[in-house]
Amino acid sequence: MPRLGVIGTGLIGASIGLAARARGWEVLGCDRDPAAASGALRVGAIGRIAERDEIYASSDVVAIAAHVSGTLEEVASLRRRALRDDQLIIDVASVKVPIARAADGIATFVPTHPMAGGERRGPDAARKDLFEGRVWCYVPTSDELRSAQAAAFAGALGANPIAVDAQEHDAIVALTSHLPQLVAFAFAQLVSERAQTDPALVDALCGPAGRELLRLGNSSPQMWDEIFSANREALQQELTRLRKALDDRRLSG
Repeated sequence: MPRLGVIGTGLIGASIGLAARARGWEVLGCDRDPAAASGALRVGAIGRIAERDEIYASSDVVAIAAHVSGTLEEVASLRRRALRDDQLIIDVASVKVPIARAADGIATFVPTHPMAGGERRGPDAARKDLFEGRVWCYVPTSDELRSAQAAAFAGALGANPIAVDAQEHDAIVALTSHLPQLVAFAFAQLVSERAQTDPALVDALCGPAGRELLRLGNSSPQMWDEIFSANREALQQELTRLRKALDDRRLSG
């Protein structure tokens, strides 16, 4: 039975665990937050809580499922470990350039990013079908076999693996993922301010697009602030383009 180790048992890490266990994998997990690790155990996302040393020593695949800063710290710690030659280590962070740069030269590591998630947080929000039919990006490294293993792992969990350059990935998701999330936060703030006068009427007159933005606006600000900061330059370019598009739309109307 193959063994998966999950470092970080929030929504994504726990969903990876659930998907893997549903396919016959043994799954170990750990989290800096003991409540998150216990929650992952309770919902069946992991079979056992384990220390990092055991996870790295015994797992065929290790998935680092932390925020950007936590992922960078974990990747840095890999240089102090005696890693198995037959092991695959991946991350799932929403930006890839800083992760790929930090992991340069670590032969067992392949940067990845599943295009899946949700506004709810923690292992209680995890789903075993979260990745089914969704794109799972991976950044090919000089180790073609290891890159192929990363693609195969994503595919085994029901996702559609797509190879992408790290810089191109970050430039595109700045437009397709990070910009909409930033707009959602701003929109949610405006709605909250307007709702102070007549919350029931504001709610009644909120259309489908507005409700979707409000759903996204409930996402974790801490997690997204790290993503925005890590991809600041590309996001700023898309904000500039958005402002111009809005001005052009207003002027033409």
